[in-house]
Amino acid sequence: MLSWSERPVEIANLFNPAFCALLLRQAITEYEKKGGKGLDYPLVFLMLPLILHKFSRELLPATTKTKLHTWLQDHQEVRVGLDQRISSLANYTKEAIIYGLQFKLLAFDETGALTAPKRRLPKFDAGDSEAASCFDKAAMLGRWFVNAGNTATLLSMWGIRL
Repeated sequence: MLSWSERPVEIANLFNPAFCALLLRQAITEYEKKGGKGLDYPLVFLMLPLILHKFSRELLPATTKTKLHTWLQDHQEVRVGLDQRISSLANYTKEAIIYGLQFKLLAFDETGALTAPKRRLPKFDAGDSEAASCFDKAAMLGRWFVNAGNTATLLSMWGIRL
């Protein structure tokens, strides 16, 4: 991964660790609210590739009423290239986690799951921008993953093998 000063402006903006950490926090917060526990570490690597990839983000359903396994059967195209996106974004995900840990946006619990410590953050109004869409889908993914099964099942449904 390039040092911060060597990154093209577009890459630096899109994969800004603060922005990515806030997206992860949004997903983890919703996961915790609905599931009562932190998000297993491997699942966090699905978040950015699904949220930041416009095609995938726009295919995601608006609500969690749609069952994940049923939706994936109807939208198998979202899995095309997902493994490569996960690999290419893994370092950005790790960078976002580190940023989140440093600024107490994220934490690990005693089981190694990621949590979102309770704290007040400044209000952020992105209107109906692409950033707002990313935050909405991050929240939806967090809620959606709660009832979709355990970590191994979820990864298997998305076609990901560790």
